[in-house]
Amino acid sequence: MIAAPVNVRSKKVPTLYENDESKYVGPHEWQITGWARLVRRLMRQRAYTRWVDQACDDIEIVGLEKLAAVDGPAIFIANHQSHLDTLIVHAALPERIRSRIYFGAAQDRWFVKGRRKLILKPWYQSLVLGNFPILRGGGRRALSYAGWLLEKQQHIFLFPEGTRATGAQLGEFKHGATLLAMQQGVPIVPIHLGGLQDMRPKGQLEVKRGIPRVEFLEPISFTTDTEVESATRLLRDRMNQVHQSRHEALEAKDRAVSLAA
Repeated sequence: MIAAPVNVRSKKVPTLYENDESKYVGPHEWQITGWARLVRRLMRQRAYTRWVDQACDDIEIVGLEKLAAVDGPAIFIANHQSHLDTLIVHAALPERIRSRIYFGAAQDRWFVKGRRKLILKPWYQSLVLGNFPILRGGGRRALSYAGWLLEKQQHIFLFPEGTRATGAQLGEFKHGATLLAMQQGVPIVPIHLGGLQDMRPKGQLEVKRGIPRVEFLEPISFTTDTEVESATRLLRDRMNQVHQSRHEALEAKDRAVSLAA
């Protein structure tokens, strides 16, 4: 799910889960053309930067040097904490990656015909936000456009949990990123996000200013003969280890503050 600006959504948009694809629009292959990338760059302040500035006192970025190993198309994945997630990831990426990354978004929410708000129009999603539709439950067909983007030397971003996790453990990962990485022969770059759940908890519209944390982990590559389930489990274990460590550190900090008081 792709982040909307923090004060745009006025009510919950119903999830359709319908098979009638005439209700949906996209993907738009023109979004990777030179003119589309230029428009996206010119609209960056409106679509991304101003919302980050309003929500964040700063961004703590860890492990940025690990992206030096990414010299071709890659799949970026992250744990899902809030509607701010993709805004913060976008801000933390170096320009060479940020200018060529496209974010997977649920087709039945972000690419539906007839939406009145500008940000909810499918062409705006593709052009200004750099999003592309993913058909939930669509199996391998849901990954076809993402594969095309990688073939065109672009980067893609996915939330392997598919939804926001709120506890000390990450949710189970779906196999989409793993399958794409094996099919296209590209690395996966795990990103662990922290602090965003407190800034905008699930179900709330108000944003509490804070300093989110973006930690880039070592890129991971899989051979084509790797078992998909094992590869997906490895990705989750790597990220969950960091997630648990951060969760325990924050709990210890809270206890220390409570005792000091």
